[in-house]
Amino acid sequence: MTSPAKLVGGLMITLSIASSCSDPSTLGLDLDPNNNQIGVFYTEIPLSASMVLQDSMNTTNTNSMVVGGLTDDFFGKSEGIGFSRLAISPTATRPAQNAVLDSVKFNFRIESVIGNDLGTAKSLSVHLLTEGIMDTTYYNFDRLDFDPNPIAQGSFDFSARQDTAVSVAMESGFSEFIFEELKKGDAFKDVFSFRNLIPGVAFQGNPEENASTGIRIGNTTGIVVYFKNEGDTVSRGYSISTAQSRHFNYVHSDRTGTPTAVITEANQAYDVGNRVGVKSSVGLMMKLDTSPIDAFLDTLTNVTFNDIVLEIGPLTEEVTTNRPPAGMFMYFTDETNKKLRNSSGQFYTIQDERSLQVVRNAEGNLVPAVSSNNHGVLGFISTSNMYRTGITSYMNAVYRQGLQRNDLLVSPSFPSDVNFEDAFKKSFRGFTVDQNNIKLKIYYSKIRAF
Repeated sequence: MTSPAKLVGGLMITLSIASSCSDPSTLGLDLDPNNNQIGVFYTEIPLSASMVLQDSMNTTNTNSMVVGGLTDDFFGKSEGIGFSRLAISPTATRPAQNAVLDSVKFNFRIESVIGNDLGTAKSLSVHLLTEGIMDTTYYNFDRLDFDPNPIAQGSFDFSARQDTAVSVAMESGFSEFIFEELKKGDAFKDVFSFRNLIPGVAFQGNPEENASTGIRIGNTTGIVVYFKNEGDTVSRGYSISTAQSRHFNYVHSDRTGTPTAVITEANQAYDVGNRVGVKSSVGLMMKLDTSPIDAFLDTLTNVTFNDIVLEIGPLTEEVTTNRPPAGMFMYFTDETNKKLRNSSGQFYTIQDERSLQVVRNAEGNLVPAVSSNNHGVLGFISTSNMYRTGITSYMNAVYRQGLQRNDLLVSPSFPSDVNFEDAFKKSFRGFTVDQNNIKLKIYYSKIRAF
């Protein structure tokens, strides 16, 4: 018998059905009508989506900061400001009293730059905080006061490369101030004395430039004071970096006048019309209504699923310098519109195709499987501008093993409470898609009586 894969490949046919149509099991396209034992069918099931605002996005110590902003007609205006303490090494060599100042630089380790037009230079500035960063948890709605006059500022061309290192000269007044304090040394005895001198810094971009920059926290982001002691032939450098420093990100989202303006409360599902989307750092997710699956499965008997694919796309936008998140996870949810967890606090997600979807707990009950390494991923395919993944194992578990079907929250947030792993907090990456382009593609076989 010719394999289903070859038969499918030979027929460029698409059949889309809605859950409200007649018996879905009769609507599949029979790909092998001449075989009287096994019928091979193909069906598409459209899925609808709403949007949900994630509650309380903890942006403390994500190892990167998102600055600048993006503006569009769907999500509105998004702006990020990063806040970080600075760190010193009390044992590092400081300038002697007769030392001569060469220069003071601020270095930025850039992780990414996104925007629809990177052909013009993008601005970055650094400001002194006027209040300290506390040993507490900060969220994306938290911010601190800082001096509006920057101690360092510059514009950079990121058109050729969006992951790089750049630097800018510090303002002369600050350069002289920090050099004199270094020579005195009182504020550099330990990190606590230093924080009394400089509580921390704020990082800003220019939202009007319609680009956002991800800045890496660490040894390569911070201040370097270059000086020469008497007798030196080359400059020495004293580093004041953001390494191992507490930091967080503030995000302002103004959705006024956009379809997403109706989204005001966290953990509520909002109908925003035919176009839906995801927006990182702001905390906007898609909720897929999977109830049409029930209508389809309830009519099936003696069926084997050969291949089931979830596709989202083609996406509305296609800009090479403003790609959507590389991958997204599919979290189980219910009427609470929250990501569901097991008793150990692990998130329930669709597992990948090679993994178990259900296991038995200590009481012998079937429960969704969870694994830190086996989460299914909706991967972005740039050539087709869409997200795609196989969910055959998941659907078989629902159909044959009694796994409860849940709606799905789609988000690039990694299923972990460890902040530095969470891509949902490291950029303003997002996308929109027409709801007509969210569907399940199902290839299945019916076993016929002899």
